[in-house]
Amino acid sequence: MMAGKRKAYPWSGWPPASQQRFFKLMLGGLSALFFSVLVGGVLFTGKLVQQIEVEKEQYGRVAPLVDDILTLRARQGDLAHLSPVEAVQRIAEDRRMGDYVTSLRTTRLKENTEGAQVTCSGLTLIMLTDFLEDLRDRANLQAPDFTLSRNPEDPRLADVHLVLAR
Repeated sequence: MMAGKRKAYPWSGWPPASQQRFFKLMLGGLSALFFSVLVGGVLFTGKLVQQIEVEKEQYGRVAPLVDDILTLRARQGDLAHLSPVEAVQRIAEDRRMGDYVTSLRTTRLKENTEGAQVTCSGLTLIMLTDFLEDLRDRANLQAPDFTLSRNPEDPRLADVHLVLAR
């Protein structure tokens, strides 16, 4: 061999029996490592599945309670004693939406159910959601009829027509 030439791999100079034993051990070690990672992954995902099932069960118990709380809170809203039109007027005043409410009038949904028809123009999505939350939480009003459309003057804004009742 030449003095300047190096061997390509450290095991190149080993006897063939040692090389064979080395490669068998490497193959066994890599197989054990792969198997360990695979088993660990299966056990980890199994644990996650169990945890998800526990969380689903807990959500199933809590969700009806939250709905009941929201319903009770809506019934105890500070505007629940007012007529629908008066409640909508108060909420619109509190939210400074007077310029956006283009129409507000009393309507009858059934023989004994008084409601309100409201038309608003040029609302942002945040203004609309806050208004709807106040209608639900403060006045206990629901919208059996809800029409949402884009504002023709500014497509980023919304026009909405609501029929509200308890």
